[in-house]
Amino acid sequence: MSFGLPSALWLLAVLPLIVVLYMLRARRHDVEVSSTLLWQRAGTELVAQRPVRRLERSVLLLLQLLAAALAALALARPQVPLAGAGRGTVIVLDASASMQATDVAPSRFSAAVAQASAAARSASGPVMLIEARARAAVVVPFGGPDAVVAALASAAPTDGPAQMDQAIALALGQRVDGVPPEILVFTDRAVDALPGVTYRIIGRSGANVAITGLHTEAGSGGTRVVVRVRRFGAGPRTVPLELTLNDRRVLARLVALPASGEAVVSTAVEGSGVLRARLDITDALAVDNTAAAIAGTPRPRVLVVGAPNRALMEALAVLPVRVARTSGVTPEQLAAADLVVLDRRGTVTLPPGNFLLIGTIPTNLPITSGGTVPRPSVVQVSAVHSVTRYVDLSAVRILETLDLQVRGGEVLVAGEVPLIWAYDGNGIRAVVMGFALDQSDLALHVAFPIFLQNAVTWLAGADAVLPAGSPLILPARDRAAAVLEGPSGRVSVSAAGGRFVVPALDRAGVYTFTSGNTTRVFAVVAPAEESDIAPVSAAGAGPPADRTTDTRRLADLWGLFIAGALILLAAEWLLWIRGLPRTTASRGPLRPRTAPVSPRAAGDRRGRAR
Repeated sequence: MSFGLPSALWLLAVLPLIVVLYMLRARRHDVEVSSTLLWQRAGTELVAQRPVRRLERSVLLLLQLLAAALAALALARPQVPLAGAGRGTVIVLDASASMQATDVAPSRFSAAVAQASAAARSASGPVMLIEARARAAVVVPFGGPDAVVAALASAAPTDGPAQMDQAIALALGQRVDGVPPEILVFTDRAVDALPGVTYRIIGRSGANVAITGLHTEAGSGGTRVVVRVRRFGAGPRTVPLELTLNDRRVLARLVALPASGEAVVSTAVEGSGVLRARLDITDALAVDNTAAAIAGTPRPRVLVVGAPNRALMEALAVLPVRVARTSGVTPEQLAAADLVVLDRRGTVTLPPGNFLLIGTIPTNLPITSGGTVPRPSVVQVSAVHSVTRYVDLSAVRILETLDLQVRGGEVLVAGEVPLIWAYDGNGIRAVVMGFALDQSDLALHVAFPIFLQNAVTWLAGADAVLPAGSPLILPARDRAAAVLEGPSGRVSVSAAGGRFVVPALDRAGVYTFTSGNTTRVFAVVAPAEESDIAPVSAAGAGPPADRTTDTRRLADLWGLFIAGALILLAAEWLLWIRGLPRTTASRGPLRPRTAPVSPRAAGDRRGRAR
C-alpha cells in the first residue's frame, strides 16, 4: 500500500496526546455516602497528590485511538494497486536533428528507440507513442505495446528541431480511465522538470563542428557568399571547407576554428544555381557538415495597378524586384506577378495571390470601411510581425485614413482606428494600408523603404532558404496540382483553399517545386541550434536505466478508512451510553447520594439552621 499524501501521516502524533488527556482527566463514580463533607476534603487532597491517573485498560480509549488513527490514514490518501489493471504510459520520442549524433553507438536515436521499446514491453497498462518533431503528433494512441514497438522500429529522426514542450503538454493532457499516465521522455535535451514526467537523457559528448550559416547577396559583381563555421567543444580545430556552384568547385580552404568559436569565410561567385558548402570531416553529427543555398535567384515580379505614383515607383526601384505598372490588370498579368500593388482602386474582389493594397478595400476579406477619419495618430506598431519589424512610424503624420473595421487578420499599425492590417488565409496574403501616400508624409521618412522591403519579402512568397521542419505554403492561383522533388523523392501536392501546402520539410537539401510552367528552387538547411549537441539534463530527470517503478493503476482507500473511523466512533458512543447509571434518566443529573436520616436528626438540623 502507498500513500498519495504521505505528509498527512504526521497527524498520527495526535494519538499520544489523546492518551495524555485521558490520563489527566478526573474520573468520578456514583457512590452513596452519609455526608459529602469528608469526600470534598479527601478529593481535594487526592487531586493535589496525584494529578495524573494511572493508565488503565479501557475499551473506550482503544476505540478513540483507532478512530483517530483511521482518520489520519484517510487524510494521507492510502492507495493499493489493482490486480490486472495497468496505469497508462506515454512515451515521448525526440526526433530532432541532434538525435542523429553518433557519440552513443550506433546513434542517439537508435539508443532511444531501444530504450523506448523496452519500456513499452514492460508496461503493465496501455501505451501511447508521441513523436516530438517540428510539430508534436500522436503516432500510436493508447493500446497494446506491440503497436508501439512496431512504430518505433520504423521511426526515423528528422533534420529539424523538436517541439519538446508541445509534446510534453500533449502527453500531460492524456488520461486512462480518468487516471494521469506515466510519461517517459527519451531525448538529449530535457526541458523543465514536471510532476509525472521522467526523462531518459541520451548522449555523452557535445563536441561538434558545423556550418551554421550559408548566406547569399546579389551584387553588381556577382553573388557574395558568406559561410559561417562554428566549433562546439573544447580545443581548437582546423577543418577543410569546400564551396561548389552547380557541382563546380569555386572555393577550397582550410578554416581554423578556436575552441567554442566561429570563423566566417566570404567570397564572390559568378553565375546562378545551387550553392553547396561542405566540411570534409567526420564528427558526431553529419547533417550540419553540409548546407545549400540558391545563387542568382530571380527577383520577384511586382505589378503596380493604379494612377502614376512617383513616390511608390521610386521606392520600389531601389529594391531587388522587377517592377511594372498598369492602369488595368488582366488575369494573365495577375498569374505572372509575384506581388500585385493596388493603389487607390476603391473596392475590389481579390483572387488567390499576394497583394499590397493602398487605400483599397477587398470585398472578400474580413475588413470593411465605415467612412474616413481625419488626422489619426500612430499609437501602436507591431514589433513582432515581419512587415513592421524595425519600422518606426511614430513621427508619421496622416491627413486622412479610411475607417477600417476588421473581423480577423492582424492589425500591424493602430491609432484611433486600424491604419495597416495584414491577412493570410484562403490562398490570399495581403497588407492593407488605410491611407494613401499623398495623404501622409510616410514617403519622406526612412521607415518607408524599410516597410516596403519587409512587405515585399513577406508577400512575395517563400524564401530561397528555409530551416528544416518549416511548412511550405505557396499560392495556387488557378492551378490545382504541383510536383515537389527533394531529398525524400518526388511527391504530388494538391491545392486546397487556393494554396499549395506542405506541412513540414523534414529533410535538408535542395527542393524543386513545379506548378504548370512555374518552377521554384529553394534549399532547406538544418537549424543552427541543432548543432549544439551537448546533452542537457533537468532536475528530476531519471537515469537511462531500465524502468523498475510500479505502473499499475491504483485504487484510493481513503473512503473506507473514513467509514471505519465513523463506525468506531459510533461504537464508542454506544458503549459510553450503556455504561451510564440507569437512574440518570429518572433522577436527572448525577449527584452524591446520602444515607437515610431519622426525623429527630432532621429536627436538630432545622433547629441549627434557624
